[in-house]
Amino acid sequence: WSKQTVLRIEALSEPQVLSELQGVMEGRTYSWHSINELLQGRLDQGDLEFMPVDGDVIFEWNNLCDEKREWERKGRLSDNCAEFNRDCLINL
Repeated sequence: WSKQTVLRIEALSEPQVLSELQGVMEGRTYSWHSINELLQGRLDQGDLEFMPVDGDVIFEWNNLCDEKREWERKGRLSDNCAEFNRDCLINL
């Protein structure tokens, strides 16, 4: 499933990436609360560890949450870089 999702996202055009990410930020296709609860539970159980390095699940989740807060404050993403936005979608 995840490989198919990554391939699908990598095949999207820049406007499509932006559109999907905006939908996520607006909560149309994504439950931030549910994912946060799941990750917190896994962290509490010791299944996950926080390591402040690229690729760490909790580290990447925190970066995505920063993007979400930026969206809520300013109504836009913090970075207009297509590759960064694509990486955000893949990490979700």
